[in-house]
Amino acid sequence: MYLMYIDESGNTAYNLEDGASKFLVLTGCIIHEDNRHTIETQFRAIKKKYYQNEDIEVKSNFLRNANPDIAYHSPLKLYNRETYDNLEHEIASFLKDLPIQLISVVVDKHAYWAGSPNQKPYNAAYLLLLEAFQKFLEEKNKLGICVIDPREGQVNKSFLGDELENIHHSARWSNSKDWIECPRVVERLLYAPSDRTIGIQIADLFCYPIFHVFEYNKLLSEYWRCWELSYPKLLADGLKIFPEESKKGLRTMSETHF
Repeated sequence: MYLMYIDESGNTAYNLEDGASKFLVLTGCIIHEDNRHTIETQFRAIKKKYYQNEDIEVKSNFLRNANPDIAYHSPLKLYNRETYDNLEHEIASFLKDLPIQLISVVVDKHAYWAGSPNQKPYNAAYLLLLEAFQKFLEEKNKLGICVIDPREGQVNKSFLGDELENIHHSARWSNSKDWIECPRVVERLLYAPSDRTIGIQIADLFCYPIFHVFEYNKLLSEYWRCWELSYPKLLADGLKIFPEESKKGLRTMSETHF
């Protein structure tokens, strides 16, 4: 059995003036059930070492705010540069060594809305992620479960409600013009808050670097967290750009085989 822990970077807001991102990125971190406990134990040990609290939530935004050069307060704030550098190094080494694989869906929101003005980019991204997970499970001849934080948004969280679960349920049991059937994905879509779910925290640590290079139109090699951590973990066809025509203006795509 494989578990796919899902997290997003960016948001679904429309106006850039209101803090909207250009892109929404949904990333699935695929972990085999046999490795889940070991991975959680290792991550909890890092948290205890630096924060004396195995349950503290460590995600990309929180990790950046631990930087002693950041002016504002964070519950993860470290006031010693050497300690912070050691934390960054240890988490990077941990992520590099993880026996996981990634699928990431990048949605150019305004290009998507130009063709589907009344549709939600989060739903489109989830369907693409689910189909890619189905393909992975077929190749492995295994079953899988999806686990996602039910809250969308970076600061002011909004709840996804039942809509995503309905899409998940429909895709498990039928084909349609919008998706392929995904029978190897079993059970309902499982909701779990990221502050209590290490798999989602890890998915975020891989997701943000991918979002960063697209949002700021960088090459992968211009952001080490993407080049060294996220990119090597992506499945061979694990980076999906939607709509397809958005690839043309992205510097990132000149450096990848996707």
